[in-house]
Amino acid sequence: MASETTDLPPAARRMAMAKALVALAQNDFAEEARLEAAARLLRTTRQVVEMAPAELPLPAGVAGWDSRAVTAREHAEALRPAELDRLLVEGPRWAAALLRGETELRRAA
Repeated sequence: MASETTDLPPAARRMAMAKALVALAQNDFAEEARLEAAARLLRTTRQVVEMAPAELPLPAGVAGWDSRAVTAREHAEALRPAELDRLLVEGPRWAAALLRGETELRRAA
């Protein structure tokens, strides 16, 4: 990455540096990480549900997601902050509860 930015003309380097500093100053990286984590959780949950031999209850935030209509990232971005927080907390709990309740899943893990 460093070589990519040094290949840029000076004005483009200054612009890239300014954008990076604005992102740091506004703490955009933390929010970006939360959204990416939520999107990954949504995709993984959907995969598990699709592979399950029986219907599974869904964690909050997943039930309302139509993966054919919007991407996981778009769904995560549309959630209210409290809903996003709830998804990030309940998703791992949901997975842990499934593992506790399913001997076969525990052995596979």
